[in-house]
Amino acid sequence: MGRYFSSSGTRLNRKIFNKLTEMIKLSPHLLLDNKSLSEAIAGEFDVSVTVETTDIVTLVDQIDEAVLEQYFSRVWQPETKKYKYSGLSIIDQVNSLNPRAVLDAGCGYNEFKGKIQNLTGVDPFNPRADIKSHILDYNTDTQYDVVICLGSINFGSADKIFQEVKKVVNLTKSGGLIIFRVNPGIQHIARESKWIDFFDWDIAFVLNIAKALNCQIQQLRTDTAQDKNQSLLNGERLYFVFEKQ
Repeated sequence: MGRYFSSSGTRLNRKIFNKLTEMIKLSPHLLLDNKSLSEAIAGEFDVSVTVETTDIVTLVDQIDEAVLEQYFSRVWQPETKKYKYSGLSIIDQVNSLNPRAVLDAGCGYNEFKGKIQNLTGVDPFNPRADIKSHILDYNTDTQYDVVICLGSINFGSADKIFQEVKKVVNLTKSGGLIIFRVNPGIQHIARESKWIDFFDWDIAFVLNIAKALNCQIQQLRTDTAQDKNQSLLNGERLYFVFEKQ
């Protein structure tokens, strides 16, 4: 589903931080007038934010949130059917476990709803989600048999990515599975994705984070298009499955 799951709290989009710093260095008077700063932000990043502070880290997070919401609620479209490992085959894979509770974290259009049994879709932007929430803000007493994270934990710094993976591991019962599709840092081609800072996942980080969170890796491979005649609009991904110990 190639979705996102940014969280509330600082994530420091490097692209936006560098550009905003450049803007302020060229026109420091923007820091004296919130209206002018808001207009400059709208002109550069093509999003509307309410400027109530000139703290650059806060502003970067505001712009980042607006950019993500605009792209993933209005522009982005899923390519679930194309993926060889993290596509529709997940439906049978999960249902074969006869799960009592499944979480789709960053469900986007909630494509698996009604196809995977006992599934709850959580998403920060898409109105088709069962619950509209960032993953770090999502609280429940439920321990899930399976958590699905397809492209949703992919935005911000390494410490934020770690906290989000830790959160979904904590939401999973012992012996349960967490299914991931992650972006190795490939930029999406749509113009509206220009300012999105995609985290560059790699195999070493997958191995290290599994060890740190006491998870066993069941599968780890490059995810490609299942049909050789098809291509993935935004490139190949890493697919891996954790089992919580």
